[in-house]
Amino acid sequence: MKTVRLTLRYDAETIHPMHRFVADSDAFDSYRMVHGNFAGGDDHAFIFHVVGDPDVYEAALADADRVREYELTRTGDRSFTVYVRDTPEGIDERLLGSFTQGSLVTLPPIEYRSDWTTRFSVVGEPADLRQALEEVPEGIETTVDRIGEYDGSDAAVGALTERQREAVRIAREVGYFEVPRSASVDDVAAELDCAPGTAAEHLRKAEATVMNALEL
Repeated sequence: MKTVRLTLRYDAETIHPMHRFVADSDAFDSYRMVHGNFAGGDDHAFIFHVVGDPDVYEAALADADRVREYELTRTGDRSFTVYVRDTPEGIDERLLGSFTQGSLVTLPPIEYRSDWTTRFSVVGEPADLRQALEEVPEGIETTVDRIGEYDGSDAAVGALTERQREAVRIAREVGYFEVPRSASVDDVAAELDCAPGTAAEHLRKAEATVMNALEL
């Protein structure tokens, strides 16, 4: 099986309203889809992990016409998960159909970024991957970031808990993994809003989980 890492850049006509809202707001740091049910029908179900202001997000979500149902669960002062049932329309429906057809499997997370792009990976047969890329609707610019054989390396990320992923993401952003290191466990703990010992435990467990999943 082949795997393709993609970046899709949306314009004002094709970007999803909630993606645009989060991207254009200063209230959010991270916005990712971590699970999705693309079975079709009248709507689809998604779970998002968001780092930002939950009150601002929920107010926008409550006003979104296409959202049929949602449930927001706070996981920290500035982090939360959202279960959403959304009715896909037009371009979104076509895009979902393209990247879930035939042999294709879209690998979570799907990152929704502040520059109006999404980033994600897709695994499948080469012919299905080519067809999906050809079917990307107008108004969405597609960049193929990487092509290779699927080696299962996504299992390393998938094995982490939400809190471990958040700890690793914050550690990377503040410079904990830089050489030389420019941030401490205390800095990571401050961003996670937890004790330094708790932050260190999240990072140790994440490291062990990733190493075991990679089977080096």
